[in-house]
Amino acid sequence: MPRIAPFRALRFDPSHLPDAAKVIAPPYDVISESQRAVLEAQHPRNIVHLDLPRGEGDAKYQHARELLDAWIAEGSLREDGEPAIYRYEQTFSFDVGNGPRTYVRKGFYALVELSPFSERVVLPHEHTLSGPKVDRFNLIKTTEAHFSAIFALYRDPRGEAEAALERATSGAADVDATTPDGCRHRLWAVTEPAAIAAVVHAMAPKQVMIADGHHRYETMVALRDALRPKGAAPGSVQADFGPMFFARAEDPGLLVLPTHRMVHGIAQERLDRLADACQPWFHVEMGRENDAASIGERLRREGEVAVSFAARWPKCDQTLWLRLRKDADLSRLGPPTLGCLDVSVLHGLILGPVLGIGAEAMAKQQNLAYSHDLGETLARVSNGDVQAAFLMNATKVNQVLDACEAGFVLPQKSTYFQPKLATGLVMQKLRAGEPLAE
Repeated sequence: MPRIAPFRALRFDPSHLPDAAKVIAPPYDVISESQRAVLEAQHPRNIVHLDLPRGEGDAKYQHARELLDAWIAEGSLREDGEPAIYRYEQTFSFDVGNGPRTYVRKGFYALVELSPFSERVVLPHEHTLSGPKVDRFNLIKTTEAHFSAIFALYRDPRGEAEAALERATSGAADVDATTPDGCRHRLWAVTEPAAIAAVVHAMAPKQVMIADGHHRYETMVALRDALRPKGAAPGSVQADFGPMFFARAEDPGLLVLPTHRMVHGIAQERLDRLADACQPWFHVEMGRENDAASIGERLRREGEVAVSFAARWPKCDQTLWLRLRKDADLSRLGPPTLGCLDVSVLHGLILGPVLGIGAEAMAKQQNLAYSHDLGETLARVSNGDVQAAFLMNATKVNQVLDACEAGFVLPQKSTYFQPKLATGLVMQKLRAGEPLAE
């Protein structure tokens, strides 16, 4: 089971950079080119300069290394004096369709001993592509630093790890910053030996699942063997560990957004016969709902009864509703665990057999586009940017955990946790051959 450890994080020094909101950023893989330019202009020390460096080819990785060394030398970045576990809270407001609600998502950063997915200590829940792994491998190897952590979930019904951290973080936060999106980020460095020991003990029997950061985790594992000095015992040096953010699966502050599927580049006749082709598995009905509010409300209502989807086409006022039949033959999906997952049903019964989007095309996103915003998705359909859209409910956390614990990996874009972790709050300077800080 997971071996976690405190560490001396590399962090922005508040005496040099008092407003942390100006130097943190979303993860590199969700930053658009326009947002990248905004973050770069926001502050010359914004983490995006390191995590998404400018330049061509390998030169950009060397550029990031030179910037990192300069920021450390000038004191903008410094390593904490004591090993710590870092409690992190994000407070944010979000409207999932029935009015804004305030959420507080809690968790903590620690190092985790790296192990391949085959050992089933750390579980994946989605398939990944090779391209992003190559980029992260080159960046981490060149800079010898982890700028962002893996986001992982663990089950803890009694909240033992969180209880230990609650007691240790009753005072003012070490970092308290609100980013332009309205999200408040608070961070506490927990150095008390008793609190750290309690968290390590509580996590020892757990199994953890990656919620976000599959590419980065696989990159860390690949780097582990490449960077560990010859003769060093496994688990004895920093190369064997990587930073991870742990969130409790039962946390009421966890918010998962739906990921709607938009299709393009497929034979129109397949879409024309969609309703008839779905009859063996679904109750099929045409509805008058045609705006985000009414579609979203019916989706939630239908989803409480059974796996349900809505489909929209350009120049059509009506919506096709598909609700899974109780007597549907789901054998092609595999075990029952997958038959209750919206994303598995959509991919396994509709996108593949009915629309002819094969596994390879799905992996390369040749015929699919994605959006977490229902209004944006409907607008793209209305504008004719896509041939059709399948509108979905969000995947439930416990369903994803059940599937992963049973040994299954879900299609890409199965979950989207809102908000993303902030990059730049907690980093690690990787001294691969050195033992863990004590």
